[in-house]
Amino acid sequence: MGKQASNNVNYQERAHGFSVGDVVAPYGMLESWAGRVTAVWPAIGMVDIETSLGNRRYPVEELQKFDRDGDANPPVTDSAPAGGSETVKVPGSPARVAQAFQKISLYWASRDRKYRLSQPELSSGKPCCPRCEDHPPLKKVVFKTRDGVNERLLGCKACLFLVHPEDLVGAS
Repeated sequence: MGKQASNNVNYQERAHGFSVGDVVAPYGMLESWAGRVTAVWPAIGMVDIETSLGNRRYPVEELQKFDRDGDANPPVTDSAPAGGSETVKVPGSPARVAQAFQKISLYWASRDRKYRLSQPELSSGKPCCPRCEDHPPLKKVVFKTRDGVNERLLGCKACLFLVHPEDLVGAS
């Protein structure tokens, strides 16, 4: 079920419209798919239905109720967004929001732990730690020595973040 609702369904309120013994079916299905409600879970907005295939649990947003004559009985809840608009106000100015998402240190760029330098790092030539809040510059460290050969990495002394210089995309 990969659909996203664009309305504001209060599933707890809608679940109170169902009771044990009601005849229901999933939206878009024929009456032959109908079943009887065996349990209502208003806290999670789910309803258990006994059909010819067995007992299944459905979200209340996906069910339609039928009356005694077999006619569909639409819900009586109001799922329109408050104010009627689908926009959400963001506190602060647009510049403040953009500043919150500005990349100020290296960040993961592709598979195999490849990192990309941010614009300030490219201009200064010093990669910074992506984990620490104050983004200190990474220092050269000797990771291991084998047969007289040192393998050097870039590391942060505060959080011990390590990255190989060859894994920095855009670094010279």
